[in-house]
Amino acid sequence: MTPTSVLFTPTGTAGRADRTAPRDRRRRGWLLAGLCGLWLLEGRLLSRGAVYPGQTGVLHAHLVVWAAGLLVVMCVLPWAPLALRAAAAVGVSWTATGYLMAAGLHLPVWGLTESAALLVLLALVAWRAPVRAAVPAGVALAAGVLVAPVRDMEVPGTAVVVYALVVAGVTSAGLCLRYRDAERARAVAAARDAERLELAGELQDFVAHHVAAMTLLAKATGTVAEDERVAASLRDIQAAGAEALTSARRLLRVLHQDAPHRAPLPGLDGVRELVDDFRRTGRGPVRVDLHVDPGFGAGLPPELAASVHRIVGEGLANVAKHSPEASAVRVTLREAERSLFVSVHDDGAARQPAQCSPEDAGGLGLVGLTERADAIGGSLTAGPVPGGGWEVLAVLPVQR
Repeated sequence: MTPTSVLFTPTGTAGRADRTAPRDRRRRGWLLAGLCGLWLLEGRLLSRGAVYPGQTGVLHAHLVVWAAGLLVVMCVLPWAPLALRAAAAVGVSWTATGYLMAAGLHLPVWGLTESAALLVLLALVAWRAPVRAAVPAGVALAAGVLVAPVRDMEVPGTAVVVYALVVAGVTSAGLCLRYRDAERARAVAAARDAERLELAGELQDFVAHHVAAMTLLAKATGTVAEDERVAASLRDIQAAGAEALTSARRLLRVLHQDAPHRAPLPGLDGVRELVDDFRRTGRGPVRVDLHVDPGFGAGLPPELAASVHRIVGEGLANVAKHSPEASAVRVTLREAERSLFVSVHDDGAARQPAQCSPEDAGGLGLVGLTERADAIGGSLTAGPVPGGGWEVLAVLPVQR
């Protein structure tokens, strides 16, 4: 298998949003289909029990509940902000309840579709709505669900208790999803910040080195220049270089004032050590092969060599963490068409669907490496490959 056989996946924010939108639309479609099916089934059941001996107004009550169910289901559609749709659903539910109770139509017309749609909105509010809107909207939605059984004057207390337990469970599920998303966002942000700080420091080290060399060269040449205009230009270059160095060092101090001291940059020499360490600490009999093209890395800039080292290390760490059943791992380093191809492939089972980014795949280290690859004009992808297994592939531009 060659690195070109991998299924490339966009790693930017826009690409991720493009992939997330179809998944959300499919989930919303299945949810709405289920609610509509429940609404039709409820209408069928209500029509069969529309006539009760000695009771009047039953058909009218059933029509009110059935219409209220449809209106609340429509509030699940994303036609307005979530808080506004929740308020509309609460208004419809409470209006139907108030009308039925004021008219004395206390019949077994609880409204299953209405309650189900209210529970869906309650979960969404607890999960995604802003806190200021989530608290009042959640309380109103929960109350709407709990009041539905009270429409029947002869409802047993057990039904109310069961509804209360369902409301508590749905609310807890929504809050758990909110907490998970918040933790994930913080972890991704921390990984990106750490990698950006590291990358900024590395780039600054090399930029400062070259600017300092240019400044010294301009100073040395200016001392022997015979033309005064050339000497003046060289002095201007020297002054501009000194100002650039001062500004860059000041910015670096600000970026790293809360960061730990950075260790020396790793290089290609450490790749074999990474592979050897993985062999020693790997779980079970895992075969690890390292394939390096002849001449790979010759004259490679230190920052690019450090990126190769980190990508291999993170790829091996992901194999150990997410694919314990893998029996063979292949690390490939090759150069072609002015690009470096760094591949870590294992034969374990796929961990995520084919269309997923490093963020979706669960590797926070890959998030930072994606930032590093993007910063130097490259790309990093992670996903299953046609021949089986999982591959982390980075394509980094190189200029000799």
